[in-house]
Order: sequence, then structure tokens, then C-alpha cells
Amino acid sequence: MPSSHRSRISFALALLRLLLIFAAICLVLAQIDLAQRQLRDQTIGLPSPFLIHHPLPPPSSLPFLGINLDLATLSQTDPNSDLKELVTAGFGWARIRLAWDQIEPSPGDYQWQQVDRALALLDEAKLVPILLLDGSPLWVRAPNDRNSINGPLAPPADPTTFARFAKAVALRYGDQVQTYQIWDEPNIAPHWGESHIEPVNYARLLKAAASAIRETDADAQILLAALAPTSDRGHLAQDERYFLNRLYAAGAAPYFDGVAIQPFGFATRPDDPRVDRRALNLRRTLLVRQTMLGAGDGETPIWLIRYGWNRLPGTAWKSVSAEQQRIFAVAALEMAYHEWPWVVAMGWPAATPPLTSATTGFALTPQLAEAFRTTSTALFNQPRPRSLPAPALALWTPVALWGLAVVGLLWRGMAAARMLPWGQWQAQWLSRPAWQRGAGWALLLLVYYLAEWPPLILLCWAITALGFAAQPRLGLALTLALLPFHDYHKEFVWLDQRWTIPPTQAALLCLLPAIWLQRPKAPPRDHWLGVALSWVLVMALSATGVWYWPAYWRGMLDLVIVPVLLFLLIRTWSTTLHRTHILVVALAAGGLLLTAFGLIDWLQGGGTAVDGMRRLTGPAFSSNHTALYLIRTLAITVGLTLMSRGRARWQWGVGAIATGAALFLTGSRGAVLLGLPAGMLFLLSHHTIRLPSRRVLAGLLAAAGIGLAIVLWIWRARLMNIATLMARVDGWLPSVALWFDHFLFGVGPDGFWWSFPAYLSLTSNADPNLRHPHLLWLEIVTSGGLLALLWLLAVGLLVYDWTQQKRHRLTWLQIGLLTGLIAAAAHAQMDAFQALPPLAGWNWAALALLIAGGHEQPEKDQTKAATETGSGLSLHW
Repeated sequence: MPSSHRSRISFALALLRLLLIFAAICLVLAQIDLAQRQLRDQTIGLPSPFLIHHPLPPPSSLPFLGINLDLATLSQTDPNSDLKELVTAGFGWARIRLAWDQIEPSPGDYQWQQVDRALALLDEAKLVPILLLDGSPLWVRAPNDRNSINGPLAPPADPTTFARFAKAVALRYGDQVQTYQIWDEPNIAPHWGESHIEPVNYARLLKAAASAIRETDADAQILLAALAPTSDRGHLAQDERYFLNRLYAAGAAPYFDGVAIQPFGFATRPDDPRVDRRALNLRRTLLVRQTMLGAGDGETPIWLIRYGWNRLPGTAWKSVSAEQQRIFAVAALEMAYHEWPWVVAMGWPAATPPLTSATTGFALTPQLAEAFRTTSTALFNQPRPRSLPAPALALWTPVALWGLAVVGLLWRGMAAARMLPWGQWQAQWLSRPAWQRGAGWALLLLVYYLAEWPPLILLCWAITALGFAAQPRLGLALTLALLPFHDYHKEFVWLDQRWTIPPTQAALLCLLPAIWLQRPKAPPRDHWLGVALSWVLVMALSATGVWYWPAYWRGMLDLVIVPVLLFLLIRTWSTTLHRTHILVVALAAGGLLLTAFGLIDWLQGGGTAVDGMRRLTGPAFSSNHTALYLIRTLAITVGLTLMSRGRARWQWGVGAIATGAALFLTGSRGAVLLGLPAGMLFLLSHHTIRLPSRRVLAGLLAAAGIGLAIVLWIWRARLMNIATLMARVDGWLPSVALWFDHFLFGVGPDGFWWSFPAYLSLTSNADPNLRHPHLLWLEIVTSGGLLALLWLLAVGLLVYDWTQQKRHRLTWLQIGLLTGLIAAAAHAQMDAFQALPPLAGWNWAALALLIAGGHEQPEKDQTKAATETGSGLSLHW
């Protein structure tokens, strides 16, 4: 056989082996996903074998089994028959709802008669009362809730009015009642009226009511509102786990003594093994327990205030047969009693509800009551476990073995890859015309954009990594261009989690093999390297103030690791003026794409109508976020315009004008009134700017004045609206209080959102969902503490000293980058500086490009480099 045929056969076999290995890796990753889910289902709620302390609630004297009763029905109940039957069936407590609008229909006019009789009946029957304080009368509701059909379920406009009602209840019934529940199902509509679901606002209501009750009844036990089971996470419904985490963020933990949930079984068995937000079953209780452990609240008990199965078809609860209802009800009771020592109470939804009630299918039947009696008689005489066995380490074995299989397959894949002619393929690829390579990249981007199947996404990454291995600097340029499109992430589910990979991070991931293969020269070991590494250290130390770890790790990746990695790569590969110019062009190109997307969307009628103007939003889905990036882009496009010659200057000039127009249409007052003036002052103060004659200067100033007057006229309603500005200012004092509590190290990157709500007063007008304090120095100190502030001051002094040393030799590229950083810092006096991933990436990239090599070339060489690169990226680069 000729040698050429043998080489072709060897090549085909190596390629086939590589494809088979890729398929095997995908299968093994799927097995890891399955093994991880099984491990999670087997170990969730159990103590970790790697931790010594696993907190449990203290023993409870409360009867374990209870029932929910209707107040109107209860007041007409015969205590010698109906209530006695409940006690005989094993029920030891009863929850009744006190509707505020019925008890106090007008201010100070209390109608206690029904409640008095109900509590007397419960006391006679020896049933422990649990009072649910819920609803609101017309006279305390917000205007949008007064004429709504859901108005009686709406919260009061002022939480202190509810606190007065709660105090009145405690004053009257404090000797008869120990447990008060504050509100019902605030995590789903319509139980929060016409307003969007807001955990922080419920936390305010809870704080006010709990404080009022404890002031009157020091021994009172406060029960959190019963959270409804839902898998949604939006404005009208929020799942229990998310809602509870936001309550912890709002500082609500000291104000409740028990967490109440409602893990209805729907149509699933009580031993349904799924433990997932999307699975509506009994075992979603374990998700709530896991959330509490993550917040360090493992000693607070959980009440299954309503659980059960519905036997009537055609309802939202789904349905089971009456026999299944009986079997499932007692099986769930036994499971929770023996296996979940942190559950202290379980409540059946209803005894004899009205026929029109949604809980009619849960009504007690004689057979169901007898099942409860038989089970409770035997069950409640047994001691409850006070500890949980740690899962065996062997349960982790399948995940570990499959992980080793992935390592082995990767090793075999590298061996098979060495047999392929990568160098020849790269040479052929680079020899193709630029339009063909551009079309190839565009096709790959389209496939990746449409891909939802994880193996196809992985294949796109692999092909991209091969392309970047051939052109690593082009890969870095594309990474910079993708910065403003962070929100256009790729989503997929693996390891039972939904992964969101932003474009910049996906590009960096694909760039890692090129870094490994080329082994580029390390970045210069100067004080700038120390600046980058010290920032990582400061943010690592901020972990001392973290309580919600998922946000910390995500913040470290988005706001620290990725930006610093970009800084180091630029420092490594940007060693000449041509390379630096290409990367600046890429950074500007991303901003111009953002401009184009925003303007096209705005011209098509998109945007947000605020203060009499339609504000441009763009891909960032926020006008303010778009403006924060556009003001940076405007600065570097101006720098590129002044540096370029000929047609390139006109192209960049048009880009700068379009960016300025888009910036104006965002309606960002901070950008136009703070960022732009600061950037223009720096630009005009540079010595290379030649001022025109007095007549021309007067004309320019007059034109600027007219333009400013036009802006002020168009923005008059926007400028007159100071409510949003004052809301930001209202957030500064709580932010300072947050910093003082974490003075040295802060609360970590992206930790502000999970800590700030706890510092809001009941009357604060600040937005509880702020992602950052909207003030530069506060943003720094709340995330990294005093160390971060000292770091920022040190970096500012270094940049200032570096600028002074090179003041007469700064290029227009450097002036544009400096202008962008200064304008961004000025804008950050009322907004973010690096609290958003695109901004953090841009800041670090701009700093690296500012101090990059090659700027010292003569001006004619700089102009030549600008002319050669023009306005586009070199695909040969």
C-alpha cells in the first residue's frame, strides 16, 4: 500500500478516534450529572461528613400534628363533638386566620366576638391555638389596592399600622396564645395585592409586627408566613428558597422563631425522590432546610403548616384517590417524624371547610381521621431522633469514578490529537481569504447562538478553541468586543444546576488552550502586576463578610477573576503599538455594536418610557447600564478619531457621533451631567489640544450653549424628577452602616445585594434591590472594606504619577483611554464603576491598554499604525 494511502488511513482513524472520545466525554459528563443528582437526593438534609457541627432546633413542647380551621365555622362548632373528634384523631393544635379587615373594619373599631368564642372553644378542647394575622382593611391599603378584588389580601401601605393591629391582638390574647403567624403566602399573587412580590417589603412588615407583639408578649413565638409551593421566580410568584434567601438578606432572621412552608404532595408520592425547585412534592422541604443551613439558621425549626393530598379532581392541587390520600398522609407524617428532626409540626389543611372552599378536597373523612388516630397513637409515644447519621463517604464514589473517567478520556484525546496535522490545518486556514474566515466565524457564532443541546455547545467551544489556537490575539480581541453583551449568556443545565456562561467568559475559556500551547512570555513583573494580584487578594479576604456563597463565587468570577485575567493577557500580548491599537479597536467595536443595537431598537419603538421620554436600553436591558458602557466607548472613539487619518478618521468620527446620540437617548443624567463634563475637561486640558482663535472659540461655546439648552428643554421632565435621585441618596446612609459592620474587608463582590436590605429602615425610600450603592467610594468599601479603598487610592496615585511622567508623550489612544476612565469615575458618583461585569472588564482592559508597550513610537509611526489597521480587525492577527 502506498505511503500516502497509509497516512490518509492513519489520519482518518485518528480523527475517528478523537470524535469517539468526544462522544464518550459527553456521555460520561451526562453520567456525572445523573450521579450528582442521585447524590444530592440521598444526602440533602443530612449532616455533611466533612463538618463536625450540624445544628438542630431545640426540642419542642408543641404537639406535632395540627389542623387548619376556619374562624367562622369554628365559632359555630360543637366542642363536645367536632373538636373532641379532632383531639381523638391526634390533632394537638389548630391554626385560625384572623382577617384584619373583618376584625377592625374602621380605625379602632375592633370586632372580637368570633375570635373570643373560637379561642374559648379551642381552650375547652385542649387544642393549642395558632393565630394567623392576615389581610388588611380598606382604610390602610395603598391606592392601587383599594378598588382591587384582591384588596383584602393586600399588605398595608404603612407596616406600622399592621404592627398596631398585631399589638392589639397580643394585648387581648397574650395569656391564651403563644404562637402568632405574620401573614400568609406573601410569595405568590394575589397575597400581596396588586404589587409585585417583594420579600424585602414582607420583611419590613414582619419586623414591625414581631417587634410590636414581643413588646407586649415577651414569650411570644413568631412564625414566618406560610410560603406557598411554586417553581416560579418572577414578579407574581417566587419559590420558597429564593424568597427565604431574600428574607435573610433583609435581616429578617431575628424576627421569626419558625419557618412555615406548605409542601403539598400534589399527585406525587411522599417518598418521591426528586429534590428540585421544579418538583412540587413533599421533599421540597429539604430545599428549605438546605437554604436555612446555608444562611447559618439551622437551629430554627420548620413547620409544615399545611401538607396533604387532594382527592377532588379538576383543581390546581391535582388529585389522588381517597385511599391514596389516606396512605400518603400517614406515610408523610411518619417520615417527617422519624427522618426530619428539624420539623416540629405538621398541619392538615382542613377539617370541615365550606363547600366553596379551595380546600374541600382535603376535608377530613372518618377513614382519614381514623388513620391519623391509629398512626398518632403509636407514633407520638416514640422518641424523636436528636441527631442525624452522616451519609457514608461511599456515596461520593460514583461521582469520583466518573470524574476520573473524564480525566482519562481527556488524556487519550490529547494523545489522539497529536496524530492530527494541526499545523497544516492552521496554515491552510490562515491562507484562506479574509471573507472566508469571517464567514466561518459568523457561521460558528450563529450555530452557537441557536444551540441548546450541551454536547453541541461543547463542540462549538472546541472548534472556537482551535480557531483561537491559530489566532490567539484575534481571540483576545473578540473577547474584548463581547464585553458589553454579558447578559446574552448561554444557558444549559448540568450537575442539576442551570449554568449561565456569558460570551466573554466563553471566549476566555476557549482561549485557555491557546495560552497553554503557545506559552506566551509572562507579563512584566512590575508594580502593575502587583496591582492586579493585590486586588485578587483583597477580594479573597472579603470572604470573611460573606453569608451567601453562590453570589460571592459568581462575583469573584465576573468582577475579579475574568477582568484581572484580561488585564494579564493584554499585558502579555500587547507589546507593540499595532497590537495595542488592534485591541483598542476591538474594545471600541464592542461599544459601537452596543450603540447600533440600541439605536436600531430605539428607532423601532423599543426602550423604556420614563419622564416624558423614551429611553434607549439596548442589549443591557437597562438604560443606565447601557449609558455606563457608552460613555467609556465615546471616549475611546474620540481618541481613535483624533489619532486616525483619512477615511478612518471619518469612520471613527461617525461612530463617536452615533455613540453620543445613543448616550443622550439613554436619558442618563449621571452620564451627561457628570461623566461628559469630566471627560471633556480632561481632554481639553491636554497640552496637544490646540485651542482655536477667540472668534472660533466663541462660536463653539455658543453652539455648545445652544446644544445644552436644547438638551435641558428635551430633558426638562427628566431633570425635574428628583425622586429617583433622592432614592439613591437614601441608600447611602444604609450603605455606610453596612460598611461600618464590615469595616476592614467588606461583604465581597456581588455581596451588596445580599446584605444591603438588612440596613433599610421601615420608612426608607431606597430601592431594596440595589446591586450597588451608586457612589464610587461606597461601592468599593462595601465590597472590599477599608483595604479596597486603600487599594483604589494607591492605584489612583500610581496612574496619576505614571501620567505625569508621560504627560508630553501620551498618544491619542492613551488620552482616549484615560478620558474614558475619568468620565467613568465621574459618572460613578451617582452610579456604578465596576459593580457590573462589563464595566469591571472594561476598566481592567483599559488600564492594561493604557500602560501597554509600543506607545513610545514616534507620532508618524502611530499614525501609520492607525492607518494600516483602519477601522477593522485584521483576521491575520
